[in-house]
Amino acid sequence: MQSDTLLTALRQTGFENLTFSTPWSARLFGMTLAASNKQLFTLQQFQAALIERIKEEEKDGCITTDEDYYSCWLEALQSLLEARNLWQPGQLREREAEVVKAGEHRQEQQRQGHHVVQPEAVQ
Repeated sequence: MQSDTLLTALRQTGFENLTFSTPWSARLFGMTLAASNKQLFTLQQFQAALIERIKEEEKDGCITTDEDYYSCWLEALQSLLEARNLWQPGQLREREAEVVKAGEHRQEQQRQGHHVVQPEAVQ
């Protein structure tokens, strides 16, 4: 399917009709469209990567949950970004640690009664 064909189909159905079971899957969908819009890859390339990832995952059994499906989606996106040297293995763990640390810091500040709004550590 051509990238513009997929986008046209999505627009015809209306983005407001899309639903996601988790916030992270909605964000992942948006990130993928944004990356394609910035021409980091085409939606056709992403679709091929997702199909390959799903084939690999289904060697161990069927994908039965949204979490399984969007985990494949994430891995397909990462593989495209890694292939273009836009994402390095380990970056996700590093960013996750930063987010967790920032959250723990905010919680500690709240426990201590500090209610000063501070800029987010994650942007």
